[in-house]
Amino acid sequence: MSRIVIQQLLFNRVNYLNALKAINITQNRYKADKFGHTFAFIQEGTEIRELPLIVRNVCSNEICCNEECTETGETEINNDELVIKLNDLKNETDRKKADEEIVDVIRGFKKCSSVKSLVDLLEIVMLDEITPAVALCALKKIVELENFKFHVASNKLSSILDTKPNIDYTKTPILEKLLNIIMKGDNNTAVVGTLELIPIDRVQVLPFDTFKNKISEEILCRVTENKLNIDNLCRSIDAFSKLNEVKTADQLWIGIMDKSDQINEKNIIQVFRILHLLKKSRKTIMNLLERRLKHFWHHLCTNDLIEMLYIIRFTKSSSNIILKTTSRWINTNIHTMSENNVTSIVNELNNSNYVDIGIVRALERYIKAKHSTINSPLLMVEIMNYCSKFNVRSENIFEGCAKYIIQFGSNITPSQFRNLFWPFGQLNYKPKSALEFWIKVENIMNKEFHNFKTQETIDILLSCVFLEKHPLNFVHRVFNTCFLHNLYDEGGKNDYTKTKLKIIDQCMTLECDHYRGPVLPRDKFAKSIWCDFRIKRLLKEINSTLENTFQGYKISYSTILSQLPLMSIYIIDALVYPVKLELNNRYINFKKHPGLCTVILVHLPEHYCWEKEHLTGIETTRIRHFRKIGLNVMSINYKKILELKYPAELTEYINNRYKSMLAPC
Repeated sequence: MSRIVIQQLLFNRVNYLNALKAINITQNRYKADKFGHTFAFIQEGTEIRELPLIVRNVCSNEICCNEECTETGETEINNDELVIKLNDLKNETDRKKADEEIVDVIRGFKKCSSVKSLVDLLEIVMLDEITPAVALCALKKIVELENFKFHVASNKLSSILDTKPNIDYTKTPILEKLLNIIMKGDNNTAVVGTLELIPIDRVQVLPFDTFKNKISEEILCRVTENKLNIDNLCRSIDAFSKLNEVKTADQLWIGIMDKSDQINEKNIIQVFRILHLLKKSRKTIMNLLERRLKHFWHHLCTNDLIEMLYIIRFTKSSSNIILKTTSRWINTNIHTMSENNVTSIVNELNNSNYVDIGIVRALERYIKAKHSTINSPLLMVEIMNYCSKFNVRSENIFEGCAKYIIQFGSNITPSQFRNLFWPFGQLNYKPKSALEFWIKVENIMNKEFHNFKTQETIDILLSCVFLEKHPLNFVHRVFNTCFLHNLYDEGGKNDYTKTKLKIIDQCMTLECDHYRGPVLPRDKFAKSIWCDFRIKRLLKEINSTLENTFQGYKISYSTILSQLPLMSIYIIDALVYPVKLELNNRYINFKKHPGLCTVILVHLPEHYCWEKEHLTGIETTRIRHFRKIGLNVMSINYKKILELKYPAELTEYINNRYKSMLAPC
C-alpha cells in the first residue's frame, strides 16, 4: 500500500486530480481495478494523521493539467451559460409539462398496491423516457411492497419460502434498466438514494452484489469529481456504515473537506451525526467543524446545540473549542430557552465535565431572574448537581435554590430534595434567609424521613453538620439497629459510608452539648490510611522555613491524635509543639492547654470551591474540629506555595499565614 504526504488540507478539484494522477503513475498494480486505495499524511498544526484516500484508475489523457483546465473550463462555462439562457427562454413551457408528467408518474407509482401493477405501469411509461428521480421512486416502491409482504408473512409465522418475490427480478432487465437510468443521470440525490435502499431491503429484491458494487463505484467516482454536496456525502457515509463498509465510509472525508464552504447552520448537525461512523478521519472532520462553527454559532437552534454536545460526548471527542463556543451561545440565549432545553444542556455539560465562567454567569442570571417561576424541579436539580460536581459556590444560584426549597420544597420528591440540599453543606454555604430555610428543611425531614433512602438520609444529615446545624431530632433514628440494617441491605457497607457516619457522630460529639456520644465504636486495630504525597513533598521542601518561623518548637508530620477518629481527614499534616513538652503529643489533652500546639494544614486545589476562595464543607469542618479540641490552625495554600519563586517570598508568605492563624474555639 502506498503512502503520500500532503501538507495543505484544503484541496481544490484540480490539485486533487493531479495528486491522483501522480499516485496512479506509481501504482501499476491497481490498473486492473477501477478504484485503488492509498494513504495520505495530513498535517494540521502540530498533529500529523494518516488518512485513507480514493485512487481512481484512469488513463493519462483523461486527467488534464492546470492550464488545460483553465482554458477549456472558461469556454465550456461560457457555452453552458448560453445554452442555459436559451433553454430558459425557449423550453420553459416544455419543462413545466415534463415536470407535471413526472409528478403524475410518481403519483401513479404510489397508488400501486402490487408489484405486478407497478411493472405494468413501467411498461406503459417506457423506461427510456423516465428520469433518475422517477426510477428511484419505482425502486423504492418495489422494495417497499416486497418487504411489506415479508413483514406480514413473518408476523403470521409463515415459512420464509412464502415471502419470495412473485417475479424473479434477477432474470428481468427492469431493475438493471432502472439502475442504469440512475447511474447515467446527473441526479446525485437519486444515486445516494439507491445506495440507501440496499441495507433496508431485507428480502433482497434488488440483486445485492450487482447493485452494491455498481452504486458504490458510482458514488466514489462522483466523490473524486467533487459532485456530491454535504447532504449526499453524509447520507452516503451513513449508508456505507449500514452495509458494514466502514473503510469506504472513511474515505469520503475528502469530499466533505472539498465542500467545507457549504457547511452552515442548517446542515452542520448532519455532519456531526456521521462522526461516530468515521474512524481515522473523525478528528480531521471535527477540526473542520470547529473552524466552521465559529462563523455561524449564533444562528444555531437549541436542539442542534444539545445534539452536538451529546455527539461529542458519545464519540469521546474532546473539543474545547466547541465547548467554549457553547458557553458563548448559552450566555447569549439563556433567557430565550425553555426549562427542558436548559435542563438538557446543563446535563450534557455535566456529563462532558466542562465548566467555565461564562456558563456559571449565565446560570446565575437565569436563576436570579426566574427562580420563583421555575416549574420543573429537574432543572434546579440539574443545576445544583452541576454546582456540586464542579464545586461552584455561587451566591446567586444558592440563594435562588434556597428560595425554591422554601417555596416548592413540599412538592418535590425525597431524592430531588437531597440533590438540592446536599451542595449547601458540601460547599459550606449558609443561606441568608436562614430561619425560613431551616424550618422548611426540618418539616420536609419530619414528613419524608421514611421515604428517603438510607444513603440520602446520611447525606442530608452530613450536610447539616457541615453547616453547624445539628440534627439532634434525627440522629437517634440513624444510629439504631433497624436503620443500620437497612443501610447494609442497600449496599452501605463500604468504607465511604462508614466514614460519613463517623463524621456525623464526631461532629455531634464535639459541637452539640445535648448529644451523648460518641455512639460508634473507635477503631482498635491498625489499618492503612491514604495520604497525599503532594502534601508530604511540599512540607519537605518548606521544612527549613517552617522551623525558622516556629523557633523553639518541634514539628512532627502526618500525626494522628487519639481524641479524633482514625480517618484521613483527621490526619494532621504538621503538628508544632514545644520542645520541653514531656507528654506524648499524641495523647495530650489539648483542651487543658489551649493554644499550646499548632496544626499546619496544607490545602490542595480540590479542597477549595471553584472560585478558589472558600474551602469546601469537609475542610471547614476539619479546621473547626481541630480548634474545638484546643489547637491553633494554620492553613497553607498548596498552589500559592508552588507559584512562589524566591525564598524571601516563601518566608513572607509563611509569616503572614502564621500571623493570621486561627486560635482555639
